[in-house]
Amino acid sequence: MNKPPTTTQDLNADPLNCAAWIARFLKARGIDRIFGLQGGHIQPIWDHVARQRIRIIDVRDEGAAVHMAHAHAELTGNFGVAMVTAGPGVTNTVTATANASLARAPVLLIGGCTSRPQANMGPLQDIPMSTFCVR
Repeated sequence: MNKPPTTTQDLNADPLNCAAWIARFLKARGIDRIFGLQGGHIQPIWDHVARQRIRIIDVRDEGAAVHMAHAHAELTGNFGVAMVTAGPGVTNTVTATANASLARAPVLLIGGCTSRPQANMGPLQDIPMSTFCVR
């Protein structure tokens, strides 16, 4: 039986959590850098990416992260990765994501979201992201 976390327990220490799997997936595919703007919704992924020794290029605008990932993909031939926080963080990437899509550049955008128990209850930055998907 799992015991509830204590205040001193590191919730990101579990090597089998989703954030750890994402970081290992990216490393296994040769990703050596991620462009992004840090936020609490994606902090666990950032922690595990850093443990995998993938460089994090911190930007000041979410759109810039996607533009940089696009440029990285064009210059290296590998896919570019951008990571942003939930809600406005993801919506700020729409123009850059559309630009990468039109250029057919292989860009992966990882966006945060609110926790499932809080979904659709009006928590911080809860916006249904499927509404903004570029097709």
